Amino acid sequence: MKYLTYITVITALFLVMFQGYSQIDSLQKWRWQASPQENAALFIGKDTITKTVQPLLGNKEWWTSFGYPELDSLIGLAIKNNIDVKIAQTKIEQARAQKRIAMSTLFPAIRLEPSFLRQELSGNRPNPFGGQLSRVNLNSFEMPLTLNYKLDIFGENIDQVKAGNLLTNANEEIKKEVILQVITEVAQNYFLLLQLDAEKNLLKDTEQTRIHNLEITTIRNGAGLVSQIDVLRARSELSSVQVQQKNNEKIRTEIELILALLTGADATNFTIAPTTIQFMPPEILLLDKDLIPMARPDLKAAKLRLESSEKLVQSQKKQLLPAFYLSGSYGYLSGDSSNLIEDDSKNWVAGITASLPIFEGGKKRSEIKLRKSELEENREKYNQQLLLSYQQIENSYAQLKWIHEQLLAQQEFVSAALDAASLTSERYRKGLVNYIDVVDAERQVLEAEQLSVQLFGQELIGRVTLIKALGLTP
Repeated sequence: MKYLTYITVITALFLVMFQGYSQIDSLQKWRWQASPQENAALFIGKDTITKTVQPLLGNKEWWTSFGYPELDSLIGLAIKNNIDVKIAQTKIEQARAQKRIAMSTLFPAIRLEPSFLRQELSGNRPNPFGGQLSRVNLNSFEMPLTLNYKLDIFGENIDQVKAGNLLTNANEEIKKEVILQVITEVAQNYFLLLQLDAEKNLLKDTEQTRIHNLEITTIRNGAGLVSQIDVLRARSELSSVQVQQKNNEKIRTEIELILALLTGADATNFTIAPTTIQFMPPEILLLDKDLIPMARPDLKAAKLRLESSEKLVQSQKKQLLPAFYLSGSYGYLSGDSSNLIEDDSKNWVAGITASLPIFEGGKKRSEIKLRKSELEENREKYNQQLLLSYQQIENSYAQLKWIHEQLLAQQEFVSAALDAASLTSERYRKGLVNYIDVVDAERQVLEAEQLSVQLFGQELIGRVTLIKALGLTP
């Protein structure tokens, strides 16, 4: 019993160590191993964000993890109405039609070919028995059912059907890639809109503060406590904020127009109600590097195109082999239409034909070289796309990590700027500092709060970029 216990413990320890080593080995496959540090709260503009959402797991409707219902609605409209998605669907239908055309070669071609022929034979036609022949008129009524069929003995047609099927699957993956591009563009523009709305609220609050400062400075100037220069500076700072508000409105309108196009809506009546930042961004777990080719639709499409090219090369090589054709007809043949449908008018023929290419000026060999060149091109495109996908993931994650670190560092900047501005304003009321000090302090507060909003918006957009790089399709 003791030995059994020892064996059980040793086995368990071995499994734990093996699992740990495998996890370390998996993590070491990526350049960036540690996930961005998450805070319990973030100071974004004048707001404190503490609400969290569930980590982003799986690849089904990942945008819902951000917690914004309007984003969910916009993406639903984009998937349904986007023009690029509809065009991608037509490409799938075209590929399916090509596949059905290729499949038709696996079946015999059966046709009904009725015909009527009237012929006059020359009186001077060759006569092996000698003598003069008379001119003769002949009528020929024929109603045959013909059959032609190429025997696919070596699998040439089967290879073409398989290539067509793979190409259809590739187009389906391309549609998924188009959908992924569309929904990530919608999400990125929506988060940019979210950032602009947060900046708008920030500028609105700042405008009220600047108006209040202008009123105080005007009163103090009237009392002879400050010079006219301070009043002009207060007006200048107020105008600066108002100009930023106008620019904010302009950019917001441009983003709305982009979202209208992405969702397939009429831009004339398309508007999005202002919203606010509510949630911390969801955590994204990196996939194992070996799973990327099976996750990204562009890689799957490239792989399917490569496999399709391989089948086409095999099919092209088999064209050097003999081809066998079955042909035949069965029907009625008569010189008079009145007795065409009778037993004596029945007529049939059947046979098999073999065809072996001997000399075609190098056509077959050149066609094989062409197919091989296309295969090599698709292979290199796949390898290039695979390396590009790794680079995109590494770059997206690195950018996201740096932005998050900047955002964390920005928290201290916002807090310090607010304290400095409060102290400077109090000292100005007591006449201890000039108004230029108040202007500088408040400008630093606005810059710090704007930067925090912009960094938070960039982090949301960066997470969407990482999702796109990972290929998380719905």
